[in-house]
Amino acid sequence: MKLVEREYGIEVDIKENIVSIIVLEDVKLRLPLINELFSQTSGKEGNWLLFENDKSFDLGKKVELILEPLTLTLNNKKVKTKLYQDIKTIAQDYCFSQGLEVHSQICNYLENMLDKLPYPIKYDEDWDVSEILKAYNVELVEEYDNIFEKLYNYIKLVNTVCGTEIFVMVNIKQYLTDDQITELYKMAAYGKIQLVLIEFSINNKRDCEELYILDNDDCVITY
Repeated sequence: MKLVEREYGIEVDIKENIVSIIVLEDVKLRLPLINELFSQTSGKEGNWLLFENDKSFDLGKKVELILEPLTLTLNNKKVKTKLYQDIKTIAQDYCFSQGLEVHSQICNYLENMLDKLPYPIKYDEDWDVSEILKAYNVELVEEYDNIFEKLYNYIKLVNTVCGTEIFVMVNIKQYLTDDQITELYKMAAYGKIQLVLIEFSINNKRDCEELYILDNDDCVITY
C-alpha cells in the first residue's frame, strides 16, 4: 500500500514491520500539508492519496490521524458510533427476546407515569438499543497514567473497535522516550498496525524505519 502526496511527490511505501517517517524540513510546507491531510481524513478531497494495486481508498475510512496525544479520547464520535453498532449487532443476535421484554417494561413504566398527568402525552414506541446506550452513557473505559499509556491504549482500541490499520502521527517522537518508542513499534508490529510518522526533524534512524525527507529545496530524499 502507498500513501502519496501528489504536489510534492512524497510517495510512502507502507510495509509490514516498517515504520515510515515523513520529515518536513521546510517550515512553510508543514501546516499546509498536515492541514490538507487532516481535511482528507475528515472526508474532503485533496492531494493525498492512499492506494494499493491501482485501487484507491478513502483516507477517512482507512487512516487515523493523530495530531497530538494530549487531547486523545477513546470516546470520540467515530469510535462510539462503531462501538454502538457492535453492541446493536449483539443485541439483535443474542439478546433479542430480552430486549423486547425490556422495551415492554419501559413502555409500561412510561404509561404508569403518564396516566397520572391531567393532559395527553405521547411517546415514541420504536425500539432502538442505541437510545438506551446513550441514556446510560455507555462508553469505553479510559485508564492510563501517562501520555504514552494513553497513546498506546488509543491505538490498540481504535484498531480493535474500528478495524483501523494505518495510524499517521504528527511529531509523536517529541512526546515519547526512546524506550516508549520501542514499545510502540513492538505493539504495532505484533498487531500488524502500520505507523506513519510526520516529523519536523530527525536525529537518528532505526533499522525498522524508512525516511522520506522533503527538504528545504522541496526535493524528496528516501532512505
